[in-house]
Amino acid sequence: MTDQPSRRGQALRAASRFVGAGLLDQVVIATANAANTLLGGVLLAKEQFGALALALSVGYFSMYLNRAIVGDVLLALASRYDGDHRVRLVRNGLTTALCSGLVTTVIFVGIWLMWPHSGKIDLHELIWLTPFMVPIMLHDTARCDYLADRRPEKALGIDLVWAGTQGIAILVMVLIGHSTPGGLLAAWGIGATAGATVYVLREGHLPWGGNPKAWLAETRHLSGWFTATAVVAQVQVLSISFLVAGKLSKIDLGNLRFVQTVQLQPVQNLVAAIQGLLVPRASRNAAAAARPGAEGIEAAATLRRQTRQLAIAFAVLGTLMVIIVWPLVSWALTRTGKFSEAAPLALPIALQGAVYLLQVPFTAAMRGMHRARMLFVQYVVFATISLTGLSIGANYGLHGAAWGLLTGSTAGLICMMTLYFQALKRVGPPPESPATPRLDAAKSA
Repeated sequence: MTDQPSRRGQALRAASRFVGAGLLDQVVIATANAANTLLGGVLLAKEQFGALALALSVGYFSMYLNRAIVGDVLLALASRYDGDHRVRLVRNGLTTALCSGLVTTVIFVGIWLMWPHSGKIDLHELIWLTPFMVPIMLHDTARCDYLADRRPEKALGIDLVWAGTQGIAILVMVLIGHSTPGGLLAAWGIGATAGATVYVLREGHLPWGGNPKAWLAETRHLSGWFTATAVVAQVQVLSISFLVAGKLSKIDLGNLRFVQTVQLQPVQNLVAAIQGLLVPRASRNAAAAARPGAEGIEAAATLRRQTRQLAIAFAVLGTLMVIIVWPLVSWALTRTGKFSEAAPLALPIALQGAVYLLQVPFTAAMRGMHRARMLFVQYVVFATISLTGLSIGANYGLHGAAWGLLTGSTAGLICMMTLYFQALKRVGPPPESPATPRLDAAKSA
């Protein structure tokens, strides 16, 4: 009797450390990613800040596209395996990320050479990211390897190396009194290089030791749809930058990006952290749910129950966030001379963050169930309505554009929930399993 409570307490403490390490890891990497935008808004003139925001948009586009091809697949697939199979997936994924970084480097050089260095849309600062795209891709893949293997404390370690190295580089830049968009971009890349180097030395996975062809062949049922989804999602993000800069101005883009970084990016980072913790668990439950008998029934019920409970929790969290964060950010912006005209953006962006929070459990469950095609459909709906709303709203200025983006996010949530309930009908033991226990499980869920 005394052993059982003790084991339960140990399990709870282990789970707390796991979740705590995962959340702290995301806070660290989010700080590293947000530092450029936050410090750029403070240190740079508005024209320079707009150029920084454009270059970062392209850099993030490339990084998240690589994550769809490699990182997201590791979270959803490698989490189901142990031993040699998992090691082979990781090695092949790292080499695929290496190839992705090399291709991106060549493309960035081409853009820098051919893109006009004048006008509203100026990408000449992109050259500062070019030397660092390979380590950025490798570090992002390394994080996903650790999360898929349920070792968030290891991911936290390499992210601390990234953030610490980046912080030192930025401090040196500030102390010598030469703050530039290129310097902030280079500091970001230097941090990623340090983190990726620590991972390679610690794990012994040489980036060139895998087989990209084998990776694509084994993971195409996920990587193909995940990549298509990421292309749609990142084209949507990139289009926001180009539409706002083109229809309005680089200053308006700087205002939008600054408020999004302060208010929306922390929410998106929390979403990424929770996804990294939930997707591997949902994937194992979805795999177990396909087995016949009581084990499959229990796993299917667990997946449904987890999604329902998290949806309620995040709905409450999102409501509290809007009530607290919206007036606080609006008040703070009005007190700044540099971004006071952006204060009306606080409400639509706060509501957009609440929508993203509510969508988390449904997205995690869909990724765990490997419903990659449905996720693609959802992103197409979200991106289409979002960009349409942005384009129409921009006719009424930056404030109208922000409300247009909220319309797309709301439509994306409704679509995700609809597809999730459709996907649930396919979760559970195969048809030959006994009907009565299945009915009982459905009632308990």
